[in-house]
Amino acid sequence: MMDLPPSIAPPPEKEAMLLALDQLVFEALEKDAVRRAENPGGDKGPLMAYLLVDASCDPLITMHADSFNEQSRCLFDGQAFEDLAEVALWLISLERNGQAWDWFMDEGWSNNWGIVILSRLPLAKLKSHFKKFIEAEDEDGEVCFFKFYRPEHLNTYLPVFDDEQRAHFLKGIDGILTEVGDGLTALVHRLGKDAQLETVSVDLVTMGEPLIAKAPTDEEVEAYVNQVLQAQA
Repeated sequence: MMDLPPSIAPPPEKEAMLLALDQLVFEALEKDAVRRAENPGGDKGPLMAYLLVDASCDPLITMHADSFNEQSRCLFDGQAFEDLAEVALWLISLERNGQAWDWFMDEGWSNNWGIVILSRLPLAKLKSHFKKFIEAEDEDGEVCFFKFYRPEHLNTYLPVFDDEQRAHFLKGIDGILTEVGDGLTALVHRLGKDAQLETVSVDLVTMGEPLIAKAPTDEEVEAYVNQVLQAQA
């Protein structure tokens, strides 16, 4: 039997990884929606998922970000947008099985392109929040770009923030999902009690393997056929 191309039938390891990531992000949104339906009238908005991606990583990112059905906003405005949109940061709303999510899982995950954010802030407010951190001063007072939107950088710097810096950066953020290395492991960062960082490491393959749809065995097929025949007799 001829093997199906990876785009149709990805290798089991990658399929497990994709299923785990889908569950990590969108199950949280679904559980939040159920809680809100059971307790209407709360003052919190719905939990939403976003992608913050660095367009300088690939020349096609800006084109994709500006063409998705999902909402997207460049973090640069005015003349900076006119001059630098092709290498700027883009904040994109994510939906399960949406264009942006499928594209990022296929092209960007494991390539240090960006981070996934869970937040109750609407897109415009989240954009304003993250714009505050694009530039930072180093120890010598020099202003430089702070590439917090790259997983390698965020995984390094977030644990060494002091309490005030951490609380400021994660204000309004329920969680940030980042890749590690080849993308088979993810870190979930969130603000815990007393402004302490809580980071959970997730083995995506181990998490996703039980979610892979298994083909029925010959015995299961035979039992099902017999059940149908008996029902029709």
